[in-house]
Amino acid sequence: MHILQEELNSFQQLSDSMSTEETIAFLEHMEHCDYCLQHMLDHEKTFQAAQAPAYLKEQILTKASTPSVRADKTIHTVSYRMQLFYCGLKTAAGVLMALFLLFSVTKVDFASITPEITTQKELPVIPSGTQKSQNYLQDFSRKINQNLNEGSDTLAGYLTEFSNKIINGGR
Repeated sequence: MHILQEELNSFQQLSDSMSTEETIAFLEHMEHCDYCLQHMLDHEKTFQAAQAPAYLKEQILTKASTPSVRADKTIHTVSYRMQLFYCGLKTAAGVLMALFLLFSVTKVDFASITPEITTQKELPVIPSGTQKSQNYLQDFSRKINQNLNEGSDTLAGYLTEFSNKIINGGR
């Protein structure tokens, strides 16, 4: 069933004749019924809504030109520009620091920092499928994980120390 013309008029005039439940039902129907929605849009073109008073435009323009409103707008604009400048300055400083670190770190020989580690090791042959081989693989993977963690912690420590020396002027 479609919306009646009286319901459409009362909805568009924003009168209190429609209760909250009726308004919700009206809007739900409009959501699902394209015919009623198109009818309402066509009726909206011919419907004359209440016009603003003629003096309202002049009052708004007068109020907008007062010194307090203009000062508030200027403060807001300057504040926004300062924030933008501050963010740009922080970004530029970050980029410069990153470039400085990039070009200074390339001269560091990381091979001299790490201790001598042999990469080849003779492993005993263990028959597969036994409990001993599973324990061996678990121990092997645990040791690899432990060594990787220690190495990355050491490298992070060296980089932190290096960057602290750069930031603090070599101290």
